[in-house]
Amino acid sequence: MRFRIIVAVLILMLDFLFAPFLLIFPLYAKDYGFKEGLPKWEAYIKERPLSGISLLLKKEDIKTTWLWLQPAVFAALISVLFPIYGRRKRKTDELGLPEAAGQGQHGTARWRTEKEISKTFTVWNTNNNPPKGGFVVGFNSSNSKAWLDTGDTHGLVIGATRSGKSRRIILPTIWTLARAGESMIVSDPKGELHSYSFKYLKELGYKVILIDLRNPYRGNQWNPVLEIATKLEIGDYSTASQNAWDIANIITNQQPHIGVDPIWPQSQESLTAALILAVASSAPHEAKHLGSVYEILHRLGADGGELLDKYFRSVPREHPAASAYGVAALSEDRLRSSIFTGTAAQLRLWSDPAVIWLTSDQDHELDAVGKEKAAVFIVIPDERSTRNVLATLYISQAYQALVDLANKNGGRLAQRVNFVLDEFGNLPPIPDFDKKITVAAGRGMRFLLAVQDISQIKAKYRELAQTITGNCAVWVYILTTDLETARIISGKTGQYTIRTESYSSQVKHTDYSHGTTEGLTGRPLLLPDEVLRWPQDRALILQARQNPAILPLPDLSMWPASKDLIPSALEELKKEVMSVPVWIPEIEFLEEEKNEEIDRTNKNLLSKLR
Repeated sequence: MRFRIIVAVLILMLDFLFAPFLLIFPLYAKDYGFKEGLPKWEAYIKERPLSGISLLLKKEDIKTTWLWLQPAVFAALISVLFPIYGRRKRKTDELGLPEAAGQGQHGTARWRTEKEISKTFTVWNTNNNPPKGGFVVGFNSSNSKAWLDTGDTHGLVIGATRSGKSRRIILPTIWTLARAGESMIVSDPKGELHSYSFKYLKELGYKVILIDLRNPYRGNQWNPVLEIATKLEIGDYSTASQNAWDIANIITNQQPHIGVDPIWPQSQESLTAALILAVASSAPHEAKHLGSVYEILHRLGADGGELLDKYFRSVPREHPAASAYGVAALSEDRLRSSIFTGTAAQLRLWSDPAVIWLTSDQDHELDAVGKEKAAVFIVIPDERSTRNVLATLYISQAYQALVDLANKNGGRLAQRVNFVLDEFGNLPPIPDFDKKITVAAGRGMRFLLAVQDISQIKAKYRELAQTITGNCAVWVYILTTDLETARIISGKTGQYTIRTESYSSQVKHTDYSHGTTEGLTGRPLLLPDEVLRWPQDRALILQARQNPAILPLPDLSMWPASKDLIPSALEELKKEVMSVPVWIPEIEFLEEEKNEEIDRTNKNLLSKLR
């Protein structure tokens, strides 16, 4: 607006000071001829450069001609100060949106300039090492300039299936973190992320850990029960019990219990926790795993769980396993069968020998990523979801191990850890994730959550979804087909002021009249349908406390990273896969005791019949 005012002032100065001189030149040309009149006219202007207004007052013929020119001058001023008609056809950018108008009466949202974007993100020339690890939010392939979110904040990536989340953001982010030497835990649908990056990471000196849920025998092993056993051995019953309940909660809530009486999942969770504590406490070292938990329930939980009751009655009352079993022990006979059956269904995954082997031993420390350069890849089968719970279980336990490490280190990890969770919406819910994501950044842990739409988070976390998404300070939008997600993003872009125009006409017998009415109104920077039509190779950036931004986001093939991240087949690990022993408490003694009791009952019945 300031520029327009300056132009308007210049027009007025030319109109009052210079236009009269132009109008007087024909008089000089008439009296002296063009050749002699021109220099005399120029000399007059030099002698009296500010006499334009006096000419208008003294010479009536000049004044008359000048007045005839004023409508044109007035129109020029209006077009400069209020460019209505030109504005109506102009667009703000490649998106084809109407330009802002007014003074922000209905909203002041706007697109950030590149200079403004560079103030809130780290600008990195990819020809050099990054100053700090960060999540990728944009990249200009023409000048090798990338924009990174390097702060202690969390990010949310929204991209529908086949929109290119992995190749546009996830893989470049892994490459960026690797060059900065930061650790990462990556959920890896289909195993492509590990395939592209594990050789490059090893070249940079990374310890690469593979938890392969598709083919467990070719990856590393991890035992969820081992830490509980360690805590029990040192007498830390409180922590052991809490860890057991965490595992039980994850296993029990693999699927949401909608419309189900809470007593059922709570009872199943209690029974699972009790079995885990029993195995962690009493099983031999090689059988302290979840396979033994399933086997105990399978073998001792039949016939109403009578044998299971006898076992837990032999456990000291002060033991946390006995306390956890209390809910199941108090259930009525008609409910016990359903509780045992439901719990067995939740634990059925550990009837799979490959899963038992995967979770029967520990060949790495869960907090290794917080001590050294390390990368953990959790390969998740995309063709079935039965093993997804293992990914949630590993992430939850790794987080807790890192919290414990941070507490020993003054509250923050020496090595920053990045949780890059691709297809986060397909994982079973992580317990207390709203609390985890709230405090994680301060401990040196960041989350990058990649989902297809916001509805996925709402389906898994329900009323906690708002807290989770609200803790993501940066949203990177690529594409969605979900209208509700489009509405949310549209609302987050904010409102701005535009000019409106309405046309009316009236026809009568004797005349015809028409008119145009102009006004101001507000509209979102992006309407929901415009969000749904978002252009390819562009990222919409929504950052806390900032106006929205648009950044280029090309495919991995346009990055220098494409030379380093080359898909490689993982060689089959040449290690002997041993059968894993399972443990059942005093099964022979308990079965003999039960058979003897049955025999006694039969003898009593026969004696009565006689």
